[in-house]
Amino acid sequence: MKVPFLDLTAAYHELQSELDAAYHRVMESGWFILGQELELFEQEFAAYCGVKHCIGVGNGLEALHLILRAYGIGPGDEVIVPSNTYIATWLAVSYSGAKPVPVEPDPRTCNIDPDRIEAAITRRTRAIMPVHLYGQPSDMHPIMQIAEQHNLRVIEDAAQ
Repeated sequence: MKVPFLDLTAAYHELQSELDAAYHRVMESGWFILGQELELFEQEFAAYCGVKHCIGVGNGLEALHLILRAYGIGPGDEVIVPSNTYIATWLAVSYSGAKPVPVEPDPRTCNIDPDRIEAAITRRTRAIMPVHLYGQPSDMHPIMQIAEQHNLRVIEDAAQ
């Protein structure tokens, strides 16, 4: 018996005409990296988020690594991460030179357990990186309260 992991068929069918049109524009332009499609995406996504700028990157690892670097997180620092996330979350922390500090998940949600975060905080902790898994968001309210109490950054990651 096959147990489906993540079925994107319904989402594809809902957006099929838009996705196919975008694919054909990219293929016909020959611009697979950078180019007008990326510029338009960055502008539209920035507007959607209500921010001035958006930077498209190749993958989530690059995005997380750049965010950590922008915050000045590096050697000697620690970042709290879920123990059960995709490896890119941990690699982004390692690539920045910091140390990933795992925290176990809440068994009901499979996301990082806010009740276990505080015990993992040390004087070297600079950030908490919750990951929203399988379309289920982490419990951000207590995570943000802990971060505020300890003057930590919160960098949200969304894995599918």
